[in-house]
Amino acid sequence: MAGPTLEELLREFKIEPATTPTSGPRAKLLRQADRMLDELDKYKTEEELDGDTTRFWWAPQSVNGKRRVSVRYGGKVVKGLATNADNTLPAVREVVETFKKLIEKSTDDTWAAEEERRKK
Repeated sequence: MAGPTLEELLREFKIEPATTPTSGPRAKLLRQADRMLDELDKYKTEEELDGDTTRFWWAPQSVNGKRRVSVRYGGKVVKGLATNADNTLPAVREVVETFKKLIEKSTDDTWAAEEERRKK
């Protein structure tokens, strides 16, 4: 005797399976910007910007008193959206906030070329 199917059990317990809404590049970038700002909120000194990986928008080390800040999502840098900031928390935060403002003014259409580039 076979048991109930998953679909039957979901109906019985009135569970609506969650669907993952696809979000556009603008939404992804805004989520990442907020995540970067939340991370910066935890830091007290610029030494905390140092690291071993590039999982954040700022480079894991400074070079000659500057730190590269690159917008990224999906593990890739957005072409053309990188700059150098002084190696201070306020300077790095200011760049991330400026990038966020730029993203807020954009639409998904703004990122069409970037999305196309990523497909290649």
